[in-house]
Amino acid sequence: MQVASFPTRALFGIEALEVSVEAHISPGLPAFVIVGLPETAVKESKERVRCAIVNSGFDFPEERITINLAPADLPKAGGRYDLAIALAVLIASEQLGTGLAAIGELELLGELALDGTLRPVPGVVQAVLAARVSKRGIVVPAANAHELAIVDYSLALGVGSLTDLVALIARLDNPEATLLSAMAAARALSAADENEKPIASSSRARFAPIRGQARAIRALEIAAAGGHNLLMLGPPGSGKTLLATTLSKLLPRMTRDEALEVACIRSAAGGATALGPAVDRPLRTPHHSATAPSLVGGGANATPGDITLAHRGVLFLDELTEFKPNVLNALREPLEAGSITISRARYRVEFPANFQLVAAMNPCPCGYVGDPRRRCRCTPDRVRNYLGKVSGPLLDRFDLIIEVPALSHAELLARGNDDEQWSRRCKHVAACRDLQHGRQQALNSDLSPAQLDGACELTDANRAGLVTLFDKLKVSARGAHRVLRVARTIADYDGSAEVTQAHYLEAAGYRRGGFEGVY
Repeated sequence: MQVASFPTRALFGIEALEVSVEAHISPGLPAFVIVGLPETAVKESKERVRCAIVNSGFDFPEERITINLAPADLPKAGGRYDLAIALAVLIASEQLGTGLAAIGELELLGELALDGTLRPVPGVVQAVLAARVSKRGIVVPAANAHELAIVDYSLALGVGSLTDLVALIARLDNPEATLLSAMAAARALSAADENEKPIASSSRARFAPIRGQARAIRALEIAAAGGHNLLMLGPPGSGKTLLATTLSKLLPRMTRDEALEVACIRSAAGGATALGPAVDRPLRTPHHSATAPSLVGGGANATPGDITLAHRGVLFLDELTEFKPNVLNALREPLEAGSITISRARYRVEFPANFQLVAAMNPCPCGYVGDPRRRCRCTPDRVRNYLGKVSGPLLDRFDLIIEVPALSHAELLARGNDDEQWSRRCKHVAACRDLQHGRQQALNSDLSPAQLDGACELTDANRAGLVTLFDKLKVSARGAHRVLRVARTIADYDGSAEVTQAHYLEAAGYRRGGFEGVY
């Protein structure tokens, strides 16, 4: 009777939880049993492992094989356990030596093809990070090797097949040489990945020219500088989508830690993870037919949704009123908390969702109310009903609401903002955000009411003026706090240490947009 065990990692949400793969071979009728709450894909690994072992030149034991995936109460899904199961079977059947202990416990991750080659699996970034914390080596499929360079862990290796892994084990007679060779292989993979990365384009080529819309551009700068949510109303063709994508490019590139967070999320979702130390922030643009689970996440295996994939970046909802009300209302709590908790019968998982919401919509059903060149066919009641599709609580969570008017032909044919102007704006936005982080360790959009008291020291005159203004605008308590946050950002962006009355008035001017008389 032989027993072998290897650690691996289960993907639970965006976390990599440790799972121990134990193989037990005993005399008896040939059987292959997997226990430990395996799902269908895990149960089917019996046939993949059998064929991979045989096609790699080894004998498959004709005895009773029991595989235990511990802990038993954690659901196991996917083919990520194949490599650990196959190697545990080979060790338990004494077809390989036990020299693997020379470098301590080695975590194994990968799905086997029938010929023994390894296919990529999701969640490699967080698995490598967890292995680094546990101070263990980790082997992943070579197809996931580009994710090793993101974490830059010397004891992480990418192998192409079960045969390659066995060849690595065969060199374990000299522990020191083996450890050095593992580190050299990992560094070689990282260097190769760095050479394959595309060169990031400079900011001079990233911006499309925007004609006119001076007030909208000013709102973009303020939103980018303070991390504020933005809603744009305007007729078709006024440039709302172009402005939204421009906002995502105004934001400074992510730090290394932020890039790792985004890489973990993308890896869990099975998306591209080719991130370097300085990368553009995510921009997610779900279609208005999206369902609530696709936006907030969930499903059978706790998959991240669009709001999590937009973490540290921008979520752009075009044609806002075409989204279903339950989908829009699902955004309200994540916008406040910066995370979302998904509770289902089989799991409860928390996803990060610290994103900046940008939305665009038409001002009426036909889209041409207020357009001097086109006649609107909508009655006042239809306009109010149309705008009312955006609920008051969701509208309250937008810091800036601006109208984007249609441009005249002269404005359309005029010269747009050049690359130098946008480059200066990018630097100004980055400096403003650095100022906020240095002063309060957070962006102005994340300030609590208590922090606002210190950030905006109101004089008696300003306080009296704001009371009158808020009463006139009929803003809620949340809306009042958002006006103060935006005013603080405007002051920072204008280089003012104090928030003046002009800053408060400008911030209040971005509050209601075209929604007067609706709420």
